[in-house]
Amino acid sequence: MNSLQNKTIIITGGSKGIGLAVAKQCAKAGADLILVARQNSDLKSAVEALEGDGKYEWYSLDVSTQSDVKKFADYMKQKFGAIDGLVNGAGMLSPVGKTADVDCDSFVKTLHVNFLGTFYMCHYLIPLLNIHANRAKIVNFSGGGAAGPFPRYTAYAASKAAVMRFTENIAYEYKENHIDINAVAPGFVATGIHDATFAAGEKAAGKFFEYTKQKIAEGGVDPDIAGQLTVFLLSSASNGITGKMISAIWDPWRAAGFQEKLRVDKDFATLRRIDEMNFTKKCLWEKIITKLRSLVRGK
Repeated sequence: MNSLQNKTIIITGGSKGIGLAVAKQCAKAGADLILVARQNSDLKSAVEALEGDGKYEWYSLDVSTQSDVKKFADYMKQKFGAIDGLVNGAGMLSPVGKTADVDCDSFVKTLHVNFLGTFYMCHYLIPLLNIHANRAKIVNFSGGGAAGPFPRYTAYAASKAAVMRFTENIAYEYKENHIDINAVAPGFVATGIHDATFAAGEKAAGKFFEYTKQKIAEGGVDPDIAGQLTVFLLSSASNGITGKMISAIWDPWRAAGFQEKLRVDKDFATLRRIDEMNFTKKCLWEKIITKLRSLVRGK
């Protein structure tokens, strides 16, 4: 329960939805938190909702504005000197529709928030990461469209694929600096981000419109699961796991064997082209057979 005690962690998008769920789990784990989002009122309410023994602050910021992110980093350096973790959770889903039909400015805005916002935060905050205490951590949020097509949501999908490749790249760049950097795929969480689908309508959203209605009616995925995975990735328990995209709901990330595979298999849980050179049919079938055998044994 105190796996993040004495650690200072920044969470963008921390005032609502998944970001707030992550903040609550981090607070329970003992972390000191700085929540970042655009709306002061939402941030104030979010901080008041946190339950834990840490210190909590908030900072109003649009992560897509480079100059503002730099000012925030300067503020953090002056006030805290160093931080232990960074969670990039700010995100947008719009525009919704076929490529020739969507608004270009909205498309660019989503790329700015989802991808460039993540880049700006990493660019300016990595120098503040406290690598002397143990290992520093960065958790980015990827998800729908990063590992497969997500038609009619191309800005979101492209930005999340970019976040994942960016995560892999900087994981290699900073491995020798003892910084573990990973991405979380949270699953379909019923948050306000899906208002973009309803605003666009069924004609623009296509089949995903009814899917969204169904998932929200069912309650969606519990955001606390993504929060718990994020706590794990921010804690010393995940030391040595880096450059991976981990599904909060589909991957058995709590299992020691799965964690070890993340550490030793460089291609596992990453973005790769499936081909006949590096990923052969024999290799794929061996993995399928191994999985089936493990399921049978589990029964």
